[in-house]
Amino acid sequence: MKIAILTSGILPVPAVQGGAVENLIDFYLEYNEQHQLHDITVFSVYHPNVKKLPNIRSTSNHYVYIKKHSIFTRLKAKLHGKLHPNEYYHYQLEYFFEQAYKKLAKHHYDLIILENRPGYAIKLKERLNTPIISHIHTDIVNIDLPRAVEVIKANEGFICVSEYIKKRILDIGLPTKAMVVYNGLDEKKFSHVSKCISRQALGFNNDDFVVIYTGRIVPAKGVKELIQAIQLLQNESSIKLLIVGGNNYGDSVSNNLYINELQAMGQQMKGKIFFTGYVPYEMLPAYLCLADVAVMPSQINEALGMSSIEATAMGLPVIATNDGGLPETLIGQKHILIDKNGDLPTLLKKAILTIHKNYFDYQGNYLENRFTKEVYSKSFFYNIQRIKENEK
Repeated sequence: MKIAILTSGILPVPAVQGGAVENLIDFYLEYNEQHQLHDITVFSVYHPNVKKLPNIRSTSNHYVYIKKHSIFTRLKAKLHGKLHPNEYYHYQLEYFFEQAYKKLAKHHYDLIILENRPGYAIKLKERLNTPIISHIHTDIVNIDLPRAVEVIKANEGFICVSEYIKKRILDIGLPTKAMVVYNGLDEKKFSHVSKCISRQALGFNNDDFVVIYTGRIVPAKGVKELIQAIQLLQNESSIKLLIVGGNNYGDSVSNNLYINELQAMGQQMKGKIFFTGYVPYEMLPAYLCLADVAVMPSQINEALGMSSIEATAMGLPVIATNDGGLPETLIGQKHILIDKNGDLPTLLKKAILTIHKNYFDYQGNYLENRFTKEVYSKSFFYNIQRIKENEK
């Protein structure tokens, strides 16, 4: 097939600036290059670093770039927003779409795939007869979605990152095709042989029991409640907490009121709580491999939970809240699920103590085959074919 991929319009592909969705796109593009399955054109925002990568010289994958960071393009995007005030997405995303569409419309494609931008399908359906499939990475297509009926009808089907996301789409009550394709991980990067950061370099002792949180530091992720759990464990001198991440992708931990509050809480327990700030994704295994348990105390329904997959791939037991797609990542793994609607600090404290006191009972986690990038990529192409062949 000849396939067009419309990315999110925020970060570039290849993933030179990181981004979970962008990395996942890279995985299936790499698989496509290896197996020569389809002729794929990717429409992405531009970044000068993409020129340095061999990916853009692929014979099966082609890249079309939209520049959006110059003063001129920003002014044009703002003007677009003023002229079209009631569009589905923010004016910058709609400007990206229109620029990409101008290029896309010059060629015939057998299929268009939208990466986490299902609303683009409404315009595309009005302008083209090409079937459209949306790859949904977050809980954005549900009964509360504005214009949900239009979005469902404009898409031939949906690739969902979890059974939870699939159910949310089907609960809208309209007939559609929704297939689950679990996200994949590069197993070569997440293994026990990864080079670890020295515990001493971060301020830990060799006999400390290190609890690790990895991800964005925002209220919905439950990081404050995790710190409160460590406060309740004040008398357990060997239990320490390592917080890896910033308030957004690529941000440090500075200049954010929420993070400042957390750091002040940490200062009250100096020597017990450590912040790394933003860590590049490729360095994440080096931090995970020094920890004893990973905690995902999310207070929202996660679409899936890549952090738990990354932790189990490194052999860590996991403590996580029990809603959304998170539990799907832990089937068959050593873990403790807790109720996110309960007294979270107390529940986290009890779970941490349970694993601390029964440590060897919680060993043996591993990266399941269903979460490898190979299986993810193969399943992705298999399921888009299934949806397209059954198109109405």
